[in-house]
Amino acid sequence: MISLLNRINDYCLYLLVFSVTFENWDPFNLVGYSVTYFATIMYLGTWVPLIARNFQFTPFKKIVIPLLLFIVVGFICSAIHSEYVHELKFAYHYRALLLIVLMTFIASHIYSKPKMLPLVLNCYLASVLLAFLLITAGKGVTYENGRLLLFGENPNIIGAKSALAFLITISRLINKFTIKRAVVIIAICIPFISIIAMSGSRGAFVSMFLGLTVLLLYRKTDILNKMALIIFGVLASAMLITYLLETNPVMAERFAATVERGDIGRNVLWAAAIEVIKDNIFIGAGFEGVKPRMYEHSGVFMNPHNILLYVYIASGLPGIILFVTFLVRLVKLLFLHYKRYGDSLNLVMFVIVVFNMSKQGGSIGKTLFWFFFAVLMGSTAHVLSRVKQKKLA
Repeated sequence: MISLLNRINDYCLYLLVFSVTFENWDPFNLVGYSVTYFATIMYLGTWVPLIARNFQFTPFKKIVIPLLLFIVVGFICSAIHSEYVHELKFAYHYRALLLIVLMTFIASHIYSKPKMLPLVLNCYLASVLLAFLLITAGKGVTYENGRLLLFGENPNIIGAKSALAFLITISRLINKFTIKRAVVIIAICIPFISIIAMSGSRGAFVSMFLGLTVLLLYRKTDILNKMALIIFGVLASAMLITYLLETNPVMAERFAATVERGDIGRNVLWAAAIEVIKDNIFIGAGFEGVKPRMYEHSGVFMNPHNILLYVYIASGLPGIILFVTFLVRLVKLLFLHYKRYGDSLNLVMFVIVVFNMSKQGGSIGKTLFWFFFAVLMGSTAHVLSRVKQKKLA
């Protein structure tokens, strides 16, 4: 019976991972209840009979506890500024709390069954490929100012998902290069690049090359192979950049605005966020107070489109310290894993996730980013026990 429950739990994880790409798809027209929401409920539900046997919190407690304390601090700030709170669930950002819990369960799942990791990532890649097929067929597709929306989802998020898929795929070529493998992987990467181009997302565009740079620089190999890979990467990147900018006028126009006017689409928001922080350095406005405070300085009822600025405004100095502690402890774990195994993909995924959270609105409530944090935690935490064993030896 336990074996059957474990298998069901595994398949529910695969289903959840596959659904992450369609976080905005609401096929039953139930406002706020997407396919990802139902997959999450199914996944957590299958954990119930297995928690006592399978769930492990100890390997992740130093990483997760600062996040939970950040939610507590945000709740206290919301209580102090209760004028902004209309429903209790918004006082503690229930969605962020749910995603932190979900992240911990996924991390524990992967930690307990490390052989699942390649299949988990393959499910993610398959979902992005399905998204490309849906886009090609015109299903769930709309355009806003020439930029692609899939089931109404923000083009920047669509681009970020495709950039991560591209980097996961290309890392497999870099780690084990053969001509046959190169042909297959390049063919798989074409849909990911196409989605990025259609999204018109500058961040996703930069993510591809930023991730590729980290992937090559941190790959453990001899100097000649590394130089050859870097030269190949530079040439291929130059050709791809030229092609995308020449064939995609929306992308070209957006990059021209950045280069010529320094316009990254968030200048006003970030300037306003800094003013809000100057006015409230120690005590945050609470989760529901972010947009009203932003409106006072920018005239726009929006969050700052930067996870660090958002966290600071919501939870003040204690909250941002706790959130940065989470990031620092995670990146230390990733470097420890890198030193032991030499695989730079985890570092790449961390850099791209944090980079995209630092430029997108509402990123604290996006399943995509917390899913990748879970993958990073679950696939690397075993290094800690081995380091302890080495110290005891």
